[in-house]
Amino acid sequence: MPELALPKGLKAVLAAVVDREFAGRMARVCAAAARCIEQLQAINLVSLEPVDAEEGSADLALWEQMAPAVADTVAAINGLCLVVEREFPEAAGRTGVFSSDSSDERAEAEAALVFQSVSRLLRERLAEVRDMVRRPELMASRWALLEELQRLRALFRRRVGDAVYLSAAATSSVRREDVVPGASQEVQRALLYRATAADLFRQVRNRLARREEPLPKLLSALGGDLSLFASMPAWRHVHAGPKRHFLMVRAFLERPGVDRAGLDEAIEGLLATLADVSEELSREVLASHDLQVFADTAFRLEQARLHVSLGTGAAGWAFGAAATLAEKLRGRSERIDAVLRGLKRDPPDPADDAQVLVAVDRLRDVLTEAASLHGAPAGPPGS
Repeated sequence: MPELALPKGLKAVLAAVVDREFAGRMARVCAAAARCIEQLQAINLVSLEPVDAEEGSADLALWEQMAPAVADTVAAINGLCLVVEREFPEAAGRTGVFSSDSSDERAEAEAALVFQSVSRLLRERLAEVRDMVRRPELMASRWALLEELQRLRALFRRRVGDAVYLSAAATSSVRREDVVPGASQEVQRALLYRATAADLFRQVRNRLARREEPLPKLLSALGGDLSLFASMPAWRHVHAGPKRHFLMVRAFLERPGVDRAGLDEAIEGLLATLADVSEELSREVLASHDLQVFADTAFRLEQARLHVSLGTGAAGWAFGAAATLAEKLRGRSERIDAVLRGLKRDPPDPADDAQVLVAVDRLRDVLTEAASLHGAPAGPPGS
């Protein structure tokens, strides 16, 4: 199997380690982690998803279909753990691991603890994969079995990424997406889902607000919205649970005799499920990304204010840069989205410092509010 290229940020970290013997061992573990992440990503669970929302028993035929994915998952994790155990074997008597000393010795000790801890956690979780077929609640449901396998695979990828990130952070200040293989792509997928879902929430709620709309026309329009959303790349990476809820609601829209109250309840329930996915992505995948965007945008807004106070004529440019940065938060907060939509409809005149200053304050206030809530569960978008 050809060696996978490591992220540039991780290569730079490894190149900066003075102790080349330690750097070599760390590089071999990171290469094994990259192979593991690549193997986990290559397991095609989408092909195993049912085509309708019916429960359906997860019989042995389905287990036989899933068996290769399970075996590949076990092999990928075992391969990484073997490399960790060879390069960073358990050792007693480590001292000064968490001292302020910035030496390679301290970094090596910290990296070893990270690799060993993650390896133990992965080994423990592998037992859950092997025992899935023995759990009656999983074997009674095709959807539940697939959801559990997806959950465990995502957990494995996150823990492997944790090992690479924390070991790299032991040697220098790094961002996760710069050093963890596949992390940058994962961030982009999460941003795509969050922004696409926000567009769906707004579109659907606007349709539901038109109480005079004939019900057959409304049902057709909502069905089209959901079908379009499901055809977008963002939908591919959503787990089985939300997908099943989605299929149930889409089937509900096609039933005869749907009334307005039932429609509202079904759609709002689905939007809450999709919003939960956005919130989980914001918490688990996009936390560092969002904090960086909050900080970068705040710097640009402060620059815009300084340009206004100095009369340089460049305040409009600085504010435009801030608004462009803030677009990366689309779907994180409905209030941010609303302010950005308003600024697009009615942008400030870049040559009018007074207009720019009003726009700066509007965007700064909503970002400050959202940043203060960052990391805490937010309400469903559009609520």
